[in-house]
Amino acid sequence: DFRSGIQKFRVKLLAEGYGQTDMDVLCQIGLDGIQMLDPATSRTLRIYPFEAVTRWEVLDSCIFAFWAKTPADFEAKRIRLKSSSYTTTTILDTVTAASVQLQEIAEGKVPNSSRTAEQLAEKKKGFDWMNLVKPPIEEKEHWVPDEAVNKCSSCGSNFNAFVRRHHCRNCGEIFCDKCTQGRTPLTLDEDATPVRVCDRCMAEVTQRLDNAKEAVNRSGAMLSHEDLAKKLKEEMNRNSKAPSGSRFEGSETRKREVECPTCTVHLQVEVPSSGSETIECSVCQHPFLVSAH
Repeated sequence: DFRSGIQKFRVKLLAEGYGQTDMDVLCQIGLDGIQMLDPATSRTLRIYPFEAVTRWEVLDSCIFAFWAKTPADFEAKRIRLKSSSYTTTTILDTVTAASVQLQEIAEGKVPNSSRTAEQLAEKKKGFDWMNLVKPPIEEKEHWVPDEAVNKCSSCGSNFNAFVRRHHCRNCGEIFCDKCTQGRTPLTLDEDATPVRVCDRCMAEVTQRLDNAKEAVNRSGAMLSHEDLAKKLKEEMNRNSKAPSGSRFEGSETRKREVECPTCTVHLQVEVPSSGSETIECSVCQHPFLVSAH
């Protein structure tokens, strides 16, 4: 279940262009997308949200490839991950399962494990991702080298001994300290630590994480609704066995059918001999008053 966990794989990120070299990374897959982490420090190197991923496939038994397109890209860029054939197959299954679950959450459905399994084989052939609730976020191939920038990318301040360079951990651009005051985790992982980001990315990442939380909360609310329906059925079965207005022998305790003002379920409750009494609905757990008359 990707709502509560993530998967990590040790892979080699293959070079795609001139000047690049192969790199050993940890590939982390969760509902917030595909991430490349530094295997030594777990620092996030790149993030590819699922809405930016256009398709994926296995190129051969040891290479998993996916294509991601950001607003800054003219066309989708290919990312290749090399590992063992077993790991490659597992990555394919994990990415496909995460995408199916995300799609179901976005459509307001509770993820169905049996339906997800049925869809895996078809989606493994190559998946064209739909636009979901989250806006795409611009990705960089790598951090901008320190020597390539002399001014803050935001305010234009010249870097010197007193105005130092700082990388935004999300977009990779270089800014001064004043323009990178924001601190935020880049994922929904419980152990994700807040990192330095620029003002623009602070707004974008916050929006992305808020949308992801909202999608997960909608799914959780639907599960709670199922629990409520189950309790309702149990209460209806219990009510059907007890006649309305029954009285116990040798006791002044009476029972009467009343309607819960919150969930409108009809309940068999004990009625006080006089005055009123607060009781708790056995279905929705909300308290309400029951009077003797």
